[in-house]
Amino acid sequence: MKLTHEEVRQVLSIISESSFDSIEIKMGEIAISASKSGPLRAESVAPAPPTPQAPAQTQQAEPPTPPRAAAAPKASDVADEGLIEVTSPMVGVFYIAPEPGADPFVAKGDLIEPDTTVGIIEVMKVFTSIRAEKSGRVVRCLVENGDFVEFGQPLLLLQPES
Repeated sequence: MKLTHEEVRQVLSIISESSFDSIEIKMGEIAISASKSGPLRAESVAPAPPTPQAPAQTQQAEPPTPPRAAAAPKASDVADEGLIEVTSPMVGVFYIAPEPGADPFVAKGDLIEPDTTVGIIEVMKVFTSIRAEKSGRVVRCLVENGDFVEFGQPLLLLQPES
């Protein structure tokens, strides 16, 4: 069973209107975690400030681009290379940098620690900082900026440091 981006938004809208403070839903392969008062597993960060816009007379209106669903890596990629995965703790839109045009949190070749921020995930205009929770050298980024990610989906592959 797969959920579309719109179906996830509908579920999160229902949750936000409910009396629950936090909820975790698991149905087969699908897992959704949401909290009104704060993150369930990661540290929240403030949304990025809006980027400066050109004057209205020269700006063309563009429709918002829907997030892309990221392709999951093959299990053999991880097993063959002895790499470890950094996975998404929640469903949402993944961003590699704190704001448009900024340097990414991590890049290929970076040595990271468990408390290193690897990206942020947006759910209903709430931005949550995602920590590596593992240490090693970044070998590959598996998702792109603006990809829609699922709970448990691999984000990065790390080579453990010996």
